Amino acid sequence: MAAGAAQIVITRAGSTLFEVASWGVPAIVVPITNTNGNHQRKNAYAYARSGAGIVIEEKNLTGHILVSEVTRLLSSPDLLARMKESTKTFAHNDAAKKIAVEIMNIALSHEK
Repeated sequence: MAAGAAQIVITRAGSTLFEVASWGVPAIVVPITNTNGNHQRKNAYAYARSGAGIVIEEKNLTGHILVSEVTRLLSSPDLLARMKESTKTFAHNDAAKKIAVEIMNIALSHEK
């Protein structure tokens, strides 16, 4: 429920990032360092490339940098609006349905 009131979310870059995108909320993303397959960094930078967020690497994260970025974003309503609009290009709200359909198609193709 808090996401509905949030102007910015500060998050890691796991599956929650995809929920944040579906909420239409810009994010400051801090990927976990050294994950298996480096998936957190890949997700974080994909979100940033879409224009929906910014990345702060964990090794660079300080209170000063975080406060500075939050202040910068909140003081720029136009930037936040563009970032919010960009979440739509990252979020695929029908992804679960597409996956379910493909699973059913694969299962049915193996039916004898």
